[in-house]
Amino acid sequence: MESFIMRSAMQLLDSLHDGVVAVDDSGVVVYANEANTRITGLTKEEIIGRHVRHIVPDSHILEVLETGQPLIGVRTRVFDHVVVSNIVPVFDHGRLVGVVSVFRDITEVLALSQELAEARNTIDLLKANLSGPPLAEDGIIIGQSPVAQRMYLMAKKAAAVDSPVLIEGESGTGKEVVARLIHNRSQRRGQPLIAVNCAAIPASLLESELFGYEEGAFTGSRRGGRPGLFELADGGTLFLDEIGDLELGLQAKLLRALQSGEIRRVGGTQVHRVNVRIISATNRNLAQLVREKAFREDLYYRLRVIHLVLPPLRERREDLALFLENAMQRICERLGRPRATFTPAALRALLAYPFPGNIRELENVVEQSVVLAEGDAIDVTDLPPDVLGSGGTAGAAQAPAAAAAPGSGGFPSLAEAERMLLEAGVRAFDSKAALARHLGIGRATLYRKLAKYGLD
Repeated sequence: MESFIMRSAMQLLDSLHDGVVAVDDSGVVVYANEANTRITGLTKEEIIGRHVRHIVPDSHILEVLETGQPLIGVRTRVFDHVVVSNIVPVFDHGRLVGVVSVFRDITEVLALSQELAEARNTIDLLKANLSGPPLAEDGIIIGQSPVAQRMYLMAKKAAAVDSPVLIEGESGTGKEVVARLIHNRSQRRGQPLIAVNCAAIPASLLESELFGYEEGAFTGSRRGGRPGLFELADGGTLFLDEIGDLELGLQAKLLRALQSGEIRRVGGTQVHRVNVRIISATNRNLAQLVREKAFREDLYYRLRVIHLVLPPLRERREDLALFLENAMQRICERLGRPRATFTPAALRALLAYPFPGNIRELENVVEQSVVLAEGDAIDVTDLPPDVLGSGGTAGAAQAPAAAAAPGSGGFPSLAEAERMLLEAGVRAFDSKAALARHLGIGRATLYRKLAKYGLD
């Protein structure tokens, strides 16, 4: 009967999907089931009778042998497999006589988890690129200035063809917005627009991001490989931002892809044909980089078929009011606040400020002002210090005034200009409510300012 129970127990252990290993009190393996062979690749003959240290040097079985305390859910690498083990000591009349380990191979689970994470990242990337700024954001790049009109006309012409486009401009001038405008008005608008910042990804990873990789191309590569951004953008547009930071070796591979329309994944031999339109952008002087041998001349002319140069805000001063109005509307909607307005004094200060950070800085200034303002009117005191300058009103002092006050060298102070404006408004309008509406401020704000200057 005892032998029957023993045979049944052995058959049961051999039928388990989990691996089972037993060692005696000296650490020598005395039993291993069939699943152990499947998981580790070692037959029973290869491990039974050997010390566990000689099989898996970092096995947690040794720790349980030493402490006599069980270990539940510990993770160990066994050759090419990752296993989770429950390891328990075996006692006979209070004496430790051995240890039993029951373990499960989770290598496939980890691989599936990694594939799922990468799939989610790909979905997020596509979602972010497919749901970019709508065409309603055209207002951020259209203005009445001649330089803005010329740039917009060039962008519309670029949208009508499939030629590569190079967009140059300072940081914050809206290069990606222009790229999206071109894509959304092109025949490829129903296909993906994939954007990648060449300066934000390490050079060692950028090649696999752009061209993909095959299984086993490098340590940690995904099973089955992974398509690159060229393949994901097939039929659509690939926007290469900060192209001036691309290393020379990768420039050569990009040039070949543009010339032939073919790409080869990292570690692969198969050629994939792709139909991708390239729009690139940079805040660096590519022509200067070519002269310095830091950028390939042949790639430069391949990218620069259509050349757009976005003007900084300081070169399109007449468009500043449009940008401020557009930013105010979008930011207030996003913050869930009533639409605020700038007082004339605040507006003069903003119009006088050069905005070295361009549109990005302008939007930052507007959002700060909306957050700091106590009411629906943004005054000079609500503006960030950088706009006002070190003197507190330096920015406003640069704006021309309608008239000059005595004793000021022909130029009024901010308070004098505000007083003259209010005096003229009191004379011109029949009611304070009408004056407040015209100035774009609340009546309470107007009453406070009139009282301040004795005009109430």
